[in-house]
Amino acid sequence: MGRNPDDAESHSNLGQVLVRLGRVDEAIPHFERAVSLIPDRWAYHFNLARAAGESDDWDRAVVEYRVAQRLFPDDYVTEYNLARALHKAGDEAAAVEGYLRAIALDPQDATFRLSLGISYERLGRATEAAAAYEDYLRLAPEAADADKVTARIALLKAPPKDAGAAPDRRTPGLQP
Repeated sequence: MGRNPDDAESHSNLGQVLVRLGRVDEAIPHFERAVSLIPDRWAYHFNLARAAGESDDWDRAVVEYRVAQRLFPDDYVTEYNLARALHKAGDEAAAVEGYLRAIALDPQDATFRLSLGISYERLGRATEAAAAYEDYLRLAPEAADADKVTARIALLKAPPKDAGAAPDRRTPGLQP
């Protein structure tokens, strides 16, 4: 970059190396520079969003993933990562919509179903959560967390013990 500080690809590549080295805060300015030089390149926004998420700046990740989604609308990875960022930012309803779009683009990815189930659960939609978890297990029957997911399905489908008790909306041990 010394000879050409305005080379967007070099900034993006350096940012990716820095992320791999765990130096995300140093990577972000390089992704920002790449975006400023070529604002319509999907990869630059995607990489910036990913770095923002690694820094727990989920609001910024959402913004950048939305730009990436606009630039590459049929990319299931962008859809999933946007939904995950929305989930992390606390917008479960929008996350569900995003997970459903990702599933429509790649119906065989089991992880999408697990994430969808977690968001459904956080919205208090136990029936939909159980169905998403069942789809997850159908697609990944040998998953390492299959026992936990099976137990969670049973809990979601069990009749409430105390009609006045609030349902347990936590998803212990389940991570997308």
